[in-house]
Amino acid sequence: MQLTIRTASRLILLVTTLLATAPVFGADGVTPDQATFSPGKETKITDPQTGGLGWYVVYVPTDYTPDREWPTIFDYHGHNNDPKTWPFKDLTDGKGYIVVGMEYLNRDDGSNVAAEIANLERIRKFVESKLHLNSKLIFMGGFSQGGWSTSSFSNLYMDKLAGLLIMGAGGSPGKEGEAQLKGKPVFVGVGEQDPANKNARQASDAYKAQGADVTFEEFAGLAHNADTKDKVLKDWLLKWGPQNQMIASLNRAKAAEKAGKMGDAYNLYIATSKMSGGDEATALAKAISDPAEKKLADADAAMAAKKFPEAVRLYIAVSQTYPGTTFADKSKSQVSLIETDPAIKGQIEQMKLDARAQGIEADAQAAEKAKDYARALTLYQAYVTQFPTAPDFATVKAHLDALQADKSIQSLAAGQSAEHECKGWLLTADNYIHNNLDEKAKVYLQKILDKYPDTTWAAEAKKRLAQMSN
Repeated sequence: MQLTIRTASRLILLVTTLLATAPVFGADGVTPDQATFSPGKETKITDPQTGGLGWYVVYVPTDYTPDREWPTIFDYHGHNNDPKTWPFKDLTDGKGYIVVGMEYLNRDDGSNVAAEIANLERIRKFVESKLHLNSKLIFMGGFSQGGWSTSSFSNLYMDKLAGLLIMGAGGSPGKEGEAQLKGKPVFVGVGEQDPANKNARQASDAYKAQGADVTFEEFAGLAHNADTKDKVLKDWLLKWGPQNQMIASLNRAKAAEKAGKMGDAYNLYIATSKMSGGDEATALAKAISDPAEKKLADADAAMAAKKFPEAVRLYIAVSQTYPGTTFADKSKSQVSLIETDPAIKGQIEQMKLDARAQGIEADAQAAEKAKDYARALTLYQAYVTQFPTAPDFATVKAHLDALQADKSIQSLAAGQSAEHECKGWLLTADNYIHNNLDEKAKVYLQKILDKYPDTTWAAEAKKRLAQMSN
C-alpha cells in the first residue's frame, strides 16, 4: 500500500505531536468529590460529563498559597492526545499559574462551541470551589488542535478571558468576542518548520486587525512542537499573569492605605510581596508593620509593668488601627487574657484597692497638713480598717498609732470633731424649730448634750430647749 505525500505528512505530524505531548499519568484519577489539591501536585479528575476520555487534569503551582487568588490557564490538548498541562506548566517552571488540562466533549468534532464553553464553565466552577482563581486573570490556550480550539472557543468566552495562547495552530477571532478583544493580549507561537506556520502568521495578523495586543513568536528550528524554554513566551506569561496580578494587587493596597484602611493595606502588601516583582510591596508592608510592632511592644511593656489599663488602651488602639491583621489578633488575645485570667484579674482588683487606699491616704495627709486632726484621724482609721493589703499599710498604721498616742492632737481632734458634728446638729435643729417641728429639733439637741455635755455647744443646745419650753 502506497501512501500519498499528504497522508504521510499527516502521519508524521500526528507522531510528532504524540511524542511531544505524551501522557504523564500512570495511575487512575479521582472523582471530583474525592479530589484534593496541594502545591506542586497534578491531579487527574475522572468525570464522564467532560466527554472524550472522561477525565481532565488540574495542576496547582508549587508556590500556591490560599491567601490570594491565582492566574489560571485552561489548556486544550492536540488531536488524539490526552488532557494535559503541557506546555504551560513547563513554560512557567510550575509556578505562578493554576493549569487545567481540558478534554473535549467530542474529540473528533469541536464545532459545538456553546456546549464546549458550558463544559468549561462547569469545570471552572468546580476548580474555583477548591482553589482560589483570579477571575480577572483567566487565560485560554492550547497546542495544535488545542490552539485552533482556543481561537474558536474563546469567541464565546472573550469577556471572561484575560488573554489567549494559540500554539502550533492558526485561527481567527469571531464577531462574537470582537468588542472584548481590543487591547487584550494574544500570544501566537509556532515552530519555524511547523506545517501550521503559515496559519499561525495569518492568525497573528487577524487578531492584530481586531485590535488585540498580539505577540508572535517563531520557535527556531522546531517543527510541530513548542519551545518550553522560549524566553519571549516565558516573559509573556510572567508579564500578563503574575506580574499583572502583582501590579493590580499593589494598586489596591495603596488605595486601601490612602483610605486609612491600614489592616487591609497591610494584608494586601504582604500578599503582593509574595508575587513576582513584589519588592516594593515588601517595603510598604514594613512601613506599616514597624509602627504597629512598636505599639504592641509598648503595650507588652505596660502589661509587664502591671499597668493594665494602659496596656488595654494600647492593645485596643492596635486592634482598631490594623483590623484583620496578626497585630490585631495578638491585641485581641492580650485584652482577653487581661479580662479573663484569674491571676491578672486578682492583680487588677488589688490595683483598684490600692488606688482607693492611695486616695484616702492623700486626703488624710491633706487634712493633717491643714491641722484638721479630727478628719485626718477618721481617714487614717478608715485606711487601716479597709485596706490591710495596701503597700503602705504598715506605714499608715504606725502613723495613726502615733497620732492617737499624742494627747495634744487627741484634744484638738476632739474639739474639731465636736465642732464638725455639733455645728451640723445645731443647724438641723434650728431648721426644725423655724418650721415649728420642735419634737424633731429636740432629737438633734439631745445628741449634742449626750456626746458633748461640757462644751459651749451643749450650752447652746440647753438654751434652745429652754426656749421651746416657755
